[in-house]
Amino acid sequence: MPQATPISGATYRERIQTVRDAMKEFGLEAIVLEPGPAMQYLTGVRWGRSERAFVLVLPLQGDLAFVVPGFEEMRAREMIPTGAGVLIWQEDESPYQRVVQALRKHGVTSGRVGVDPSARFFVLDGIRKLAPKLDYVSARAALRSAGAAGQP
Repeated sequence: MPQATPISGATYRERIQTVRDAMKEFGLEAIVLEPGPAMQYLTGVRWGRSERAFVLVLPLQGDLAFVVPGFEEMRAREMIPTGAGVLIWQEDESPYQRVVQALRKHGVTSGRVGVDPSARFFVLDGIRKLAPKLDYVSARAALRSAGAAGQP
């Protein structure tokens, strides 16, 4: 069987830029993604979901930020694209505080934040409780228009 050709870093950067163009069109300041098809399509990061939050914050401008459990840091860093920020949370800390920290670092303190349509409620709820002034909306339209096909 023929081997699949690896996707280049340049391709992932183009995909992210395409999503950012769609974010402008839909008025989104950032998108919050959990592991799944959209995260993999945009970054190449394949991660399973568990009760421990692993989140990608894709701001309209600036570097990507991954929020990862401390005990998974080494494995996560092997997959995360060069240049992306990594915010670690420990078992006695809130991962949602790190997500909000990443949003604030990129100047997202008001406006609309797109949420992965497949995100679990407890993840969104944890973020929303710490940043209630943001307007959380589905990122479905922006992801689809950017070619992140297969998104729910």
